[in-house]
Amino acid sequence: MIYRQLFLLILIAVTLSITSCNNNKQLKTDTSSADLITIQKAFVDSVLNSIEGQTKIFTINPAKQQNLVSKKGIKLAIPANAFVTASGEKPSGNIKIKVSEYHTAADILISKIPMQYQTASGLVQMESAGMFNIEASAKGKPLQLAQGKEIGLQVPSKNKDADFNLYYFDPATNEWKQTMIKLPVMKDELTEEENSSEKISATETAALDESQGMTIEWAATDAVKRTIDGKSVTLVKPICLYDDVFFTFPTITNKYPELNFYKEAVWTGTSNADNNKLQAAFESDQLVLAEILERETPLNKYLINFEFKHVKFSAYMSIASRGNFCDINDEIYLSLYEQRPADEAKIEKITRKIKKQKKEDEIYRSFAINRLGIWNCDRLYLLEKKVNITPRFRTKSTNELHTPATTFLIDKKINSVWTYQKEITLNPDSDNILVFVSDKGRLCYARINKLPAATTEKTIHLEIDVTEMEDKPDSTDELNALLEGV
Repeated sequence: MIYRQLFLLILIAVTLSITSCNNNKQLKTDTSSADLITIQKAFVDSVLNSIEGQTKIFTINPAKQQNLVSKKGIKLAIPANAFVTASGEKPSGNIKIKVSEYHTAADILISKIPMQYQTASGLVQMESAGMFNIEASAKGKPLQLAQGKEIGLQVPSKNKDADFNLYYFDPATNEWKQTMIKLPVMKDELTEEENSSEKISATETAALDESQGMTIEWAATDAVKRTIDGKSVTLVKPICLYDDVFFTFPTITNKYPELNFYKEAVWTGTSNADNNKLQAAFESDQLVLAEILERETPLNKYLINFEFKHVKFSAYMSIASRGNFCDINDEIYLSLYEQRPADEAKIEKITRKIKKQKKEDEIYRSFAINRLGIWNCDRLYLLEKKVNITPRFRTKSTNELHTPATTFLIDKKINSVWTYQKEITLNPDSDNILVFVSDKGRLCYARINKLPAATTEKTIHLEIDVTEMEDKPDSTDELNALLEGV
């Protein structure tokens, strides 16, 4: 009798366990079918939110006029007593001003701010020349601009076109509203303090000019080696490039630590393959792998095996410098060659000179705002050519397939981000990058361009090889640098 009762108890327990498993399985099935897109979007938000954006927080006395400069150079002129609470009262004590800015495609990507404007004929993509969000708070509660108060702004931009307008993102309608046509464009006027910090004396200028003319002929029979951090390193002197054709691509340099010394380094070279074919591969094809096979000394050329999606070849490439970074790389090379510390003061002078030249090339868009929130120096952008694709993403090394709920499109010629769920529309002649978050929480990207132009409304079904980022970028600066090198 005891055994029979024990048997019945075991049978009931097993039955309940099976029922529970079936219920859990059914719940899991229901969740995956009904809420998969919502779950994936939440996953995307989690990954993008973990990347640090361009944000700066100021603590100010609201009773005094304030001149602030954001993390990336937006200038704000805030009048005294500009802020009030929701009930219209002046805040007591100091307040916090938070300025978030979005100047690059990477900034826009992590912001998740929609980049489409509603017109009478439908939604149109927006091309940004500088976007930002201004928030103010006192004791943790939001503030707003007082009646009749405005914040003056100067927003830096590398795009010198004059046909950019001003838009405000209305949180009540979740739409952009145009507030100004053709924003005024002006050159930046350096303050006296900035001028003094950027000035280079005549003696220093002469020294710079002399250093620019200094060259060392790399023609030694034996490669020059130095011991650095306990390792034997064969030196390399970057070629100076200003207008020549050059390329950027990721390479594995563990065996060649000399390549990691220099700033703003790029590659230039030739191949037994047709030079036009070589250049077309870099400009139009999707790079899968760039592996250094050997180094040829004393010519400082590296035999690199390139594998693109549609072509493979080997080429002898040399490390090179762009623009004024040639001067900095020369100083780094000479310090290693002469077995001495690098002249940091000299490098700092060259860096200031580069910074000054960049500042002179930069323009500002000047205007005033009468409310806090998201503002955009923008213009509408229509694709000149269109092709529709439905992608099938695949990691080539593992043959793993990806079906992202959201795919982001970046056209490297346009400062904007398109967001798609399934079918993607792009310019077949542009340099396009597709970005998404995999089920493993990794950012993935693929370069896609030079597609056949669509002559009909037919959609192209395309299998696309993707690259998974081994490490998630910590900031949008890192992400932007990675995307620019794709």
